[in-house]
Order: sequence, then C-alpha cells, then structure tokens
Amino acid sequence: MRAPRMPPKLEHKGPTLDTLHMVESVVRKVDGPLSLNRIKGLLPRKMMHATLREAIDHYKRLGCVTEGSKGVMWTLNVEPEFWKVVEASEAR
Repeated sequence: MRAPRMPPKLEHKGPTLDTLHMVESVVRKVDGPLSLNRIKGLLPRKMMHATLREAIDHYKRLGCVTEGSKGVMWTLNVEPEFWKVVEASEAR
C-alpha cells in the first residue's frame, strides 16, 4: 500500500480531532454511502458544511473513505489491488 499524500497547507484552522472522531464514528457505522446532508443529520451536534467537507477530504487523503455520486462511504481496505482500481477511477 502506498503512503498517503502529505496534508495540504491550511490557510485557516482545520477540523478538530473531536470533529474528525464524530465524522468517522458516523461514517463507519453505516454500510452504504451517505450524503453529506445525511451525515450532518446523524452527527450528535451541528456542524458547518465546510467543516464536514474538510473532515471528509482528510479521510479521503488517508484512504479511509471514498466519495462517489451517491455519497461518502468508509472503505479502509489494505488490499493493493483495490487501491489500484480507486486510483485509476480518480485519474479520469
């Protein structure tokens, strides 16, 4: 498995560790894809859309979630073949 990309330089404060934990716990519990609005509805407290987007982007960079037309889904998978397919689809 390849190493994750370095995080981008932030011009402002990013999501807190507590925020990342809340988002991860919601996304990991559900087996199918979730829209961002659905994730916000399942969170224990309100969150701004931009903050949720940054949290999702953080997990995408680490290879823990994938995002498609139907939403976001937890897909942490250590199989190298899986990630080759993901990289090929993101290159399109």
